[in-house]
Amino acid sequence: MKENHQFTIHTNKEKLDIDVIYSYLHHESYWAKGIPLHLVQTSIEHSVSFGVYDECDKQVGFGRIISDFATFAYLADVFILPHARGNGLGKALVQEMIRYQPIQHVRAGALFKRK
Repeated sequence: MKENHQFTIHTNKEKLDIDVIYSYLHHESYWAKGIPLHLVQTSIEHSVSFGVYDECDKQVGFGRIISDFATFAYLADVFILPHARGNGLGKALVQEMIRYQPIQHVRAGALFKRK
């Protein structure tokens, strides 16, 4: 878990607010506009999900990693809600995702570059 001022980022799926995630992906995102709820739920079940939470523990961001943890890792559905932008949360979220220990030795990644 990482803290960024009053915000926290972690992978506890039990804390995820599916309504927030679904609403953003279904209505706001350009890459998943119109996606059905059951697909959002299934995608979360089968990937490593990161939630970003404000000081009141309300979810304000999300991202997930799709990986076999050996040869490939892909960052997907990364977003910060509009009212929480401008605090460096997007950058903090992506950094936390690419530093996630189980993917440190994958051979290839998408949406991030290994040094």
